[in-house]
Amino acid sequence: MKKSSFIGFILILLITCSLSTKGQTNTRLRADFTVKISIANGGQSLTSGQVFYDRNIRQLIYYLSFPEREIWLTADTVIYQIRNGQIINRTPSFSMAEFSVFHLALNSRLQDFGLRNTTYKIEDVKREKDMVITTWSPPKQAQEKLGNILISVKNKQLFGVVFTSPEGAIVRKQFFEDYQVINGMPFPGKIVEVIIEEGKESYQVTTFRNIVVDDIENDSKYYVNTGSLR
Repeated sequence: MKKSSFIGFILILLITCSLSTKGQTNTRLRADFTVKISIANGGQSLTSGQVFYDRNIRQLIYYLSFPEREIWLTADTVIYQIRNGQIINRTPSFSMAEFSVFHLALNSRLQDFGLRNTTYKIEDVKREKDMVITTWSPPKQAQEKLGNILISVKNKQLFGVVFTSPEGAIVRKQFFEDYQVINGMPFPGKIVEVIIEEGKESYQVTTFRNIVVDDIENDSKYYVNTGSLR
């Protein structure tokens, strides 16, 4: 897989927010996943495997089985691409694992996209049919670079997230569908992502199956010792 696709997939599953873990009991999540990408120029790709996340260890680990066997790992401030026990790519980044949909769900912060614990503020709340739509605005000092985020909640579950530019144009949309409730924790079985660039739309559809919360049978899958890798 190309480096750009690797980084793009990781970033799309991440949510730029701060989190609170107080009072939560669910710790681990694993699932089978499939990602289908269709970009505006006609390119397509398919990726599948398993994902493991422990909110205490905070390593987000994808074990790919297709198109080739490798591991994608986010740990601390680095994204690793690992194949045959060898690191083939390191990409510096901000600390990303705790900003993922997995961490949000395990900490019961998915409904508001984690924005309640950030510097974003509620600007407007309205009801449209069976949805409640909340508009969150960035702090004044960031409004030249960041636009509003609109969160829609349906049946008390996160349904959609819309990102806008500072000028108000829609640049990215996410839809969370096919929820399952495991150990009392709602988790979307499908995430549809739409990226809009120069008026053209690219799509990514991520599906999750065989979701397990607080798995106790695969301890070794939740941690990778990067120091032992070549």
